[in-house]
Amino acid sequence: MKNPEQWQPSKLVLRGDQYQPNPSYVTLGSRHIVRLLAAEYARVITTHARGRLLDCGCGDVPYYGMYRELASEVVCIDWGNSPHGRDHVDREVDLNQDLPLPDESFDTVLLADVLEHIKAPQRLLGEIARVLAPSGKLLLMVPFFYQVHEPPHDYFRYTRFGLEQLCAQAGLTVVELRPYGGYPDVLLDLFNKGLAKLPPLCHLFLAATSFSVRNPLIASWRHRTAERFPLGYCVVATKTPGF
Repeated sequence: MKNPEQWQPSKLVLRGDQYQPNPSYVTLGSRHIVRLLAAEYARVITTHARGRLLDCGCGDVPYYGMYRELASEVVCIDWGNSPHGRDHVDREVDLNQDLPLPDESFDTVLLADVLEHIKAPQRLLGEIARVLAPSGKLLLMVPFFYQVHEPPHDYFRYTRFGLEQLCAQAGLTVVELRPYGGYPDVLLDLFNKGLAKLPPLCHLFLAATSFSVRNPLIASWRHRTAERFPLGYCVVATKTPGF
């Protein structure tokens, strides 16, 4: 990773022992969904990130704070025209083409909120499988109920079944696939985005709903509806032996 000493938190900031949306980076209309994904991403990354790590489509490297103490080396790749900055990019890469990286050279590949922007997702996952070490892991995060973003480079939304199929065809075995969010969060996120053009009301809305992440009744409703109304998914996959 280039210039690690200059890295600063972007999307998320650590407050106490929890990651929260950075108000100077995350738009007002995305605060609710980022509250939710922060906890899930932190759980997946801190549990599974190890060894030599490839941050694929890294942008501002928003999750570096989660994995920097766990990885022995970090390599960052991204588009040359990424809207999220290139200060830490080791190599500019077209992620729709073959990755210019050696076989079996990474213990962890992080692909967070990138796959929906890839025209050739099957090709990219096949390349990730190629560069993963035999015991390596892919940490894949994607949105589902989410607005069109970064147009015109927003191509797909994936269900659980689509993700499982893509991984299987790439020679990856899914060991964990969990949705985050649920029906109440889809509603709250829509309200959040609808109120974003009215900042005073939106701030009041976010303050009023800040308890929803931890409220037992909302948590139960979220759990019951997560499979049908996910905001997104977190996937952990390993190389399929003999593929």
